[in-house]
Amino acid sequence: MTRGGFHHQRFAALLFLSAAILVGWLGSGNVSASSPEATSSKAQPPIPMPVSFQDLLALPIGETPPQTVIYGPAPQQTLLHFPSELETHVNLLLVHGGCWSNAYDRQHAIPMARALAGAGYNVWLAEYRRVGDPGGGWPGSVDDIASATQKIAALSEEPPWLVGHSAGGHLALLTAADPTLPIKGVLALAAITNLATYAEQEGSCPSMVAEFLGGPPESHPDRYTLATVHDKTFLKPIGLILGEADAIVGPDQLTGFAETNTQIIEKSGHFDLINPATAAFDQVLKALENLTQTGRQRGE
Repeated sequence: MTRGGFHHQRFAALLFLSAAILVGWLGSGNVSASSPEATSSKAQPPIPMPVSFQDLLALPIGETPPQTVIYGPAPQQTLLHFPSELETHVNLLLVHGGCWSNAYDRQHAIPMARALAGAGYNVWLAEYRRVGDPGGGWPGSVDDIASATQKIAALSEEPPWLVGHSAGGHLALLTAADPTLPIKGVLALAAITNLATYAEQEGSCPSMVAEFLGGPPESHPDRYTLATVHDKTFLKPIGLILGEADAIVGPDQLTGFAETNTQIIEKSGHFDLINPATAAFDQVLKALENLTQTGRQRGE
């Protein structure tokens, strides 16, 4: 072999080795939850908005069953754990919606939980007692989310961020307003924040407010005051996102919150915010990234 041929082969070998090291590094999970790679939730173009609840139910939920963690004696008091697919220690407690009713369980939120885990978050999807369950409604549903936060903090020694949708957004905000609970902050998606005004509106979900609180405002004014969150003081970072085309929760539910804490996504409906196949969900991921970064800067 000539001297030039030897150097040529050695150079090629070094080039191959460098490429292999680079590929191995990229494949090892060395991507932070704040990187563009981590916040990409899908390879396909986003689907048209708005989407329906049936569109959510049609999404694949994955083949690998998540770990189930029990946080209370009732059969509903469980968490599904979706570990982060990246190197991260950011815990998320995901609280599904459904008008506080046991007619809706967490099944529709599983695709979102998996997408959040793929984006680098350590996700815990809560089930909780709802209207129709023994002990559900007020205050049992609220107590369950509080207990779930304490369970996560005890298991991981890292308090969770809360992400809630619709009635789940209400429960997440109400839980975050309690300064004694181990919570880092909350992102509320299409959250119901003023139960008295919401109960006056038309629709199946507004009609559930009285079921949740045990009666109309004139019968339980104290409960409506305690359950309303738009006038609460929050010591932790919060963010609220609403879809411009949301036919279930309107912009009046953002009243009382600073504009810096709110965002309205154009063309998004109620369920686009939790459907990983939509452009709205990409914006939710960006908002969550910004919120958790703000928390880290504040030492949360």
